[in-house]
Amino acid sequence: MQNDAARCRSCSAVYPCAGGVPVLVRDAQTLASEIEEARRVNPAWYVAEQPPESASPWRHHLKKRRLYVERVLGRELARRGKGRAARLLDLGCGDGNHLVWLKRFAEDLYGCDYNVVRLARARARDQDATLFLADILDFPAADGTFDVVFFNHVIEHIPDDSAALASVARILAPGGLLVLGTPNEGAWWWQLAYKRAPDVRATTDHVHFYTAETLARKVSAAGLDILEVEHMGWGPPDWRLDGRIRKYKFLDDLFEALGRRLIPRQASSLYFVATKSNA
Repeated sequence: MQNDAARCRSCSAVYPCAGGVPVLVRDAQTLASEIEEARRVNPAWYVAEQPPESASPWRHHLKKRRLYVERVLGRELARRGKGRAARLLDLGCGDGNHLVWLKRFAEDLYGCDYNVVRLARARARDQDATLFLADILDFPAADGTFDVVFFNHVIEHIPDDSAALASVARILAPGGLLVLGTPNEGAWWWQLAYKRAPDVRATTDHVHFYTAETLARKVSAAGLDILEVEHMGWGPPDWRLDGRIRKYKFLDDLFEALGRRLIPRQASSLYFVATKSNA
């Protein structure tokens, strides 16, 4: 790879690079148009920085999510008799905040997104990961390439989510692991939050509002076997108040304890752990 172009070792196709990151899409102009359309809804979407865990109002919740994923990866890799995955992909890596801790679970770490601004930030955060720009619906990887796919809070943005999950199933190796995170916004508790703030609903770039049941059907339909589903994170059904309250650890912990006991299906986040059959 040179700074301005990258050549595929398999097919010898040449792709442009942006900021040293290969742009592995067939039609870069269509991609640019889609991004511009997204910015009409949310002008800051393309350029706004994604704060690291420590700087987020939801930092205590984000830490719980990270610790959960770390436990899952450690457990599932040990179950497979591996210390680290041969190839781990952060699918929709954004600014690369997760790459810094995912690297200890991977011999080779990959990250992709379809936002070149975010990929430039990801490259600055982790020089060791292999980064590229790609479209999940036309993904530039051979069948069975990755042992682990971390697909975190991305699928709710993709109109054809079933096709995205089919693509994940295709690129997973037999016996490979998918860790899928998404908001639990189909739950009545968070639908209430949207009703209380119609301006937030009008400007969100989420196109799907899942519950565990609706997403489970899609994951299974993609041919993946679900190992577990985790509900995580509880707060008040008010988008503005939620961030103000949960920035305090004792309140985040209190909502977590009460939510798990009283409204266990109304968490703010869902995590699916799934695998691709060896058959």
